[in-house]
Amino acid sequence: MKQYHSFRDIDNDLRRLKLEAEISKQKANIDLVHLKRAFAFPTLAAELISFFGQKAVYAKLGRQLLKKFGLK
Repeated sequence: MKQYHSFRDIDNDLRRLKLEAEISKQKANIDLVHLKRAFAFPTLAAELISFFGQKAVYAKLGRQLLKKFGLK
């Protein structure tokens, strides 16, 4: 346990702890904003479109390669 030698030391530690708590709250709020944006409908829709678009491109590329090499 920390031993204090003056009220000033106690006040300094309390002030530091209060600032650390405020910083943690702000970080949590920022994280919450990022989560809300990540799970917003436009973001999710864009991710789905990107995912299925990529699959379609790969499928078309695969079909063309199979056709070119006469494997299909």
